[in-house]
Amino acid sequence: MPVVTIDWWSGSSAAARARTVRQVTDAVAEGAGCPHEAVTVILRETDPSFWARGGELAGPAPDEPAAGTAGPTA
Repeated sequence: MPVVTIDWWSGSSAAARARTVRQVTDAVAEGAGCPHEAVTVILRETDPSFWARGGELAGPAPDEPAAGTAGPTA
């Protein structure tokens, strides 16, 4: 019973999630030689401000303005 976990940035559409789950399930079932019903796919969405690569955050914290943009005016 294969379990696949996919970590990706938050904000994907329901259609994109459904398409991804279908395609991953098809590939794993074929490769593992098991029925589709035996494949579990877990999608975990992460805000880009909690994701980093190469020592750099992928996005600003939700309450911080992006680099080069003005913050809220008081």
